[in-house]
Amino acid sequence: MQFQLTFPEALSAAQLRAIHALWHRWVRPLGLTTQHDAQLRHYYISLFSGGRASQSNHLSKFDAVRVISWLEQLSGAKSQDVSLAAGTAGRRGFPQRRSVRPDAAAWRALWTIVRGLGWNRAELEGFISRHYGNLGLRTLNDFRSMADLNRVLWGLKAILRRRTSGRLTQRKAA
Repeated sequence: MQFQLTFPEALSAAQLRAIHALWHRWVRPLGLTTQHDAQLRHYYISLFSGGRASQSNHLSKFDAVRVISWLEQLSGAKSQDVSLAAGTAGRRGFPQRRSVRPDAAAWRALWTIVRGLGWNRAELEGFISRHYGNLGLRTLNDFRSMADLNRVLWGLKAILRRRTSGRLTQRKAA
């Protein structure tokens, strides 16, 4: 039996830029000297990576994702790429650059609109299946990305706007 050692894949240049941007966003108000900034950053890199790396350029791709996630939480911000993709993914005319998982705020927005329409889950899933089935969306369990959720969200918003403007209720009464 032979064992083969595999080394973790190194972080990408984009991950390194994201780490440094988020770090500076978080610690800038402290006004640290360059030396103290580096010492503190190395301490947190080691802490967030579970001791597997002492500097940001020594992180693996996996550990870089963990560090970025922690720094996003601490700085109260998402990276610009994630925010852009989350806001425009699935919208006509905007290319979907990367797949972003739906976040809690998007799910809250969806359920707020569903409640505003007076629908339940079964009615929502019927709407999804009828209007977005050709895209592979039949139930809420089929949502793989923010693009999927945004498509449905925009459709529901249009229905809610028509209903609140009175056009939909007048059409049903006729």
